[in-house]
Amino acid sequence: RRKLRKEYQNHQLILFWRLLFFSAVTSSLGFLFLNNGWSPINTNQIQVKGSSNLKAQAIVNASDLQFPQPLLSIDPKILKENLLKELPIKAVSVRRHLLPPGLEIEIQERKSIAFANRRSPQGQEQGMLDLNGYWMPLRLASQIKLPNKPIFVDGWMTNHKESVSTLFKYRNKLGSPLKRIIFSPNGDISLQTKDFELIQLGPNTDLLEKQIQALSHLIKKIPLKFRNQSGTNIDMRDPSKPELQLPRPTR
Repeated sequence: RRKLRKEYQNHQLILFWRLLFFSAVTSSLGFLFLNNGWSPINTNQIQVKGSSNLKAQAIVNASDLQFPQPLLSIDPKILKENLLKELPIKAVSVRRHLLPPGLEIEIQERKSIAFANRRSPQGQEQGMLDLNGYWMPLRLASQIKLPNKPIFVDGWMTNHKESVSTLFKYRNKLGSPLKRIIFSPNGDISLQTKDFELIQLGPNTDLLEKQIQALSHLIKKIPLKFRNQSGTNIDMRDPSKPELQLPRPTR
């Protein structure tokens, strides 16, 4: 009986010290949470990952926040929405860290592949497009890596994103380097390449992949003397019956 009593006392003592330890840890964490969580942070406590172009100051400018700002007053969801709306990024994650206090923002940039223009109520607007045909205002040019050999897209509209994405995807399979994509108000799509002033694709976007495949085969068979010559155009509106339009001979 004396042994059982001793074991019971030891067990109660262990429980007491465990309770004391966890209470101390909880109190310390609570103090840390309140102290660091409501301590104002500055821009130098914002860590940006995933981008060599976008710095902390660009994040601050797009965040609609005023710094110094208490860490716990920053809503990651709202901050994420603001950044996606204002910056050339397609994905972002926001994490708050208490020790040391600060923000970790990881982003996935949009890479510009083309310059573009579009019609708006205010007139012609200049911008940039990424590989998926996503529009980015030209004012963001300083925050994004510009393409070495840009493509130009005339007459871009929101409903052209899928067509643009397809043409960008297969741009190296055209048989001639792509320079310009032209969207007419009537819906027609035309291309300009290094060797040909005009390649007519027409309005049927369902034919784009067939047209690109047929165009690649056709250009390989066109004699070099007809390339890079003013007035030499290709009509690919019917990919099963492509037409090479040669310049009229001068008299």
